[in-house]
Amino acid sequence: MNLELKSLIKIFVQEKFTFLLAILLIYVIATPFFALIMNEKLFLNIAFSAVMLSAIMTVSHKKKSRIWVVLLGFVCLVFIWLKVSIITSEIMLASVVLQALFNFFMVFIIILFIFETTVITRNTISAAVVAYLFVALSFADLFLMVELISPGSFSISHDRIMLDPSVLRYFSFVTLSTLGYGDIVPISSPAKNLVVAEALIGPIYLTVLIAKLVGGYGAQHHTKKE
Repeated sequence: MNLELKSLIKIFVQEKFTFLLAILLIYVIATPFFALIMNEKLFLNIAFSAVMLSAIMTVSHKKKSRIWVVLLGFVCLVFIWLKVSIITSEIMLASVVLQALFNFFMVFIIILFIFETTVITRNTISAAVVAYLFVALSFADLFLMVELISPGSFSISHDRIMLDPSVLRYFSFVTLSTLGYGDIVPISSPAKNLVVAEALIGPIYLTVLIAKLVGGYGAQHHTKKE
């Protein structure tokens, strides 16, 4: 049993970002389907809490980031569940701001990990995908923050967004990938500026990260040959 436990821990340490990627994909893709069998907002809270706890476990081994990610994650979780019982605009805004900070902090930590690593593995590639997903989630929180501060910032109604905030998550992924379906349009200046920023970050992120991963893999392959 101890050997099995040690093996599982070893696998998790080696593939921690792959595990986090799997949980993130469940949150992003599968949540709407699972939400059909129970309260959608409650399930979203459970799913995102799982994402946050997995993210904390993934990066908390780094001494420099451990305190900040645990503290920020804990406070964020408190507000996520607080807004379930205390539904006020202030609590919701605080929760959204904290989620955005946590997501951006994760992006920062993961990008540092990618550029510090010397060996390109499946875990490194998973980390790059995880950071990309966290960028989209971060901007979704920023869009919701803008809508809470200035209702009517998007072409869909404020009531529709409050009823289903995940619609802005969909909009964020569409914007980051530069698909631009046009079914949701930013109206206010802050919303437009955020959309421009996200649309720029998407291609730049992919270009820089692909160059890093390909360059690192090439150097690694060349070293092995020698």
